[in-house]
Amino acid sequence: MRARKLRVLAVNGVVAACVAVLASACTGSSSTLDNGQPAPATPTVTPTPVPVLGDMKLATFPQSWDGMRALQVCEQWALLRGEYVTRVRRDNTLQLQLWFSSDGWLTAFNANSALKVDPTYMHISTDLGIVTAPGGASISAARMLDASCAAGN
Repeated sequence: MRARKLRVLAVNGVVAACVAVLASACTGSSSTLDNGQPAPATPTVTPTPVPVLGDMKLATFPQSWDGMRALQVCEQWALLRGEYVTRVRRDNTLQLQLWFSSDGWLTAFNANSALKVDPTYMHISTDLGIVTAPGGASISAARMLDASCAAGN
């Protein structure tokens, strides 16, 4: 009986920890607007212009689970797009594949895994897949992902 109580407490502790992590992923003072819609997520990255690609704008994403994931994909892309241009021009397919497998892309890939089944963010998810496919990596693919992040879909 005592072992069962300890297991229940442990499970409750894990659940509480998960709830705390999820709650901390949301930013802002209110998670919903007066109309019941999720409040916009606050970006943590300010995209900088990149030669060849130019400026990048981030759409306003809701503080929903998938909205936050879409924002993470776009923010991670904003951080990597300058190096992306250089590598696409310089590296061969194997070198690109190794780079796409590095820790720098992990945040975007993890966030994108939830988006693959959400039609709202179909373009962001698809474009990230094209941008990070060694055979699809190109400046035009980068522009597509830029446009999807600006449109928020």
